[in-house]
Amino acid sequence: SDPVHKDSSCRRFDPQQIEDYNWVKSRSQESYVRNYYIVFPNDERLAGRNFQKGPFHQELVDAGCIFQERQGKERPGWFSTKGAAPVPPYDWFGAYGHTQNTDHRYENQLKKDHTFGVTENHKLIGEECLACRQQVALFDMSSLGKFYLCGPEAQKAADWLFTADTHHPIGKTVYTCLLNSKAGVEADITVSTIETGTGGQIDPIFKGHGFYMTTAGGSSYHTWAHIKSVLNEKKCNVDFTDVSERVGVLSVQGPNSRALLQPLLDVELDNETFPYATTKLVKAAGHLCRAIRISFVGEMGWELHIPWDSCLPVYKALWAQGVKHGLRHAGYRALSSLSSEKGYHLWHFDLQICDNPLEAGLDFVCRETGDYLGKAVLDVIRQRGLTKKLLHFQLKKNIPIWGFEAIWRDDQVVGYIRRGEFAYSLGSFIGQGYVKHPDGYPVTFDYLENGCYQVEVMGKRHEAIAYCKSPFDPNGKRLLGIYEEPLLSRQ
Repeated sequence: SDPVHKDSSCRRFDPQQIEDYNWVKSRSQESYVRNYYIVFPNDERLAGRNFQKGPFHQELVDAGCIFQERQGKERPGWFSTKGAAPVPPYDWFGAYGHTQNTDHRYENQLKKDHTFGVTENHKLIGEECLACRQQVALFDMSSLGKFYLCGPEAQKAADWLFTADTHHPIGKTVYTCLLNSKAGVEADITVSTIETGTGGQIDPIFKGHGFYMTTAGGSSYHTWAHIKSVLNEKKCNVDFTDVSERVGVLSVQGPNSRALLQPLLDVELDNETFPYATTKLVKAAGHLCRAIRISFVGEMGWELHIPWDSCLPVYKALWAQGVKHGLRHAGYRALSSLSSEKGYHLWHFDLQICDNPLEAGLDFVCRETGDYLGKAVLDVIRQRGLTKKLLHFQLKKNIPIWGFEAIWRDDQVVGYIRRGEFAYSLGSFIGQGYVKHPDGYPVTFDYLENGCYQVEVMGKRHEAIAYCKSPFDPNGKRLLGIYEEPLLSRQ
């Protein structure tokens, strides 16, 4: 029944139920109307928008942000230089008594991406990427999933949930996978060991051990559901809390990030005092935040996890300081390109439930001691050998790839591209995909490295160079603030 009206029992529905209903209804109607539309790689829906806005939403609109929607959340896609283009209310294409919108700024920006070739926004997104590589960029990552795992048996739960070792001192941050019973990757997250605080949103009070976890916004509910299911099955005495809607995140990344942040924070940011993969409670422009030195783009940088009420003052302070250092807004289109260029994984694309960490090149986050969910199967896979392996491909010609293109090795199809991007620092299109042996044999390094690879686009094959590890900063020097080598595209 329609929740806008009273049912036969005269029960009234609360505003949230009505909002949820309208969101689903509008999405369903748009899906029907666009059933036979061509689906372009970077298109966005017009229905069900502005359902969940982040703490910086209006500031980003004013800065020319072109928003994406993921899991009902608005997040920055990229930034236009043509002024604001807010997402208008859904007009139902003029049907059901609705008046069609006269403001088409957002739709017109989306149309620039209606191609399988190089988009009109290519150059602007490239400027965001290179600003991050050469100066400093600000990413609003408030759509990340953010959870606390605390309590007397929190360490016991972490040992079973996470593939990586979390027996670390307070302040250590680790990257880890969460597996299912078949060793498939259910999620990849960062886990920080924290101490009890004063009861705030970023320093909760708890007994026993405490962990603060972040995961990709597009898969945050899946991650939460998986952890919740495992905890219920193991009956661990823990408190598992979702604070995603109470904490905003600003990620400051690039060579100038330390110089920008240092005057605003009350802690030293040098490598010795604040090394990579650590976290501290800090005062940012006088507001208590959690700073995590971590990067999803492969640069020196910090994430600031900020209580909702403190988000705008910190944002404004960052921009006031950032003017001196060439600070630029950057969105998730740039983030996706930069992460692929660095060789980082994006769950649901190059990392899925059907993949295990060994195939994905993530064996370094799988500890050999102790037991965890999926480890028994993973040990068997390690002994038998891998049937597929993730490779990074760099096209020799500038032919756009978006994902699902066939991978050829010596005139045989051996896989398909999971994720395709343009790498602005490498100056070429790149992709990531799993390669199998056509006869079902285990894949070896000799097999992977000795072959002629091509990627098929629109029925034509194009030469590609295959790497087991991304050629961008393979030793991770930039994460440590070591900028001795120029970008490959600038050499």
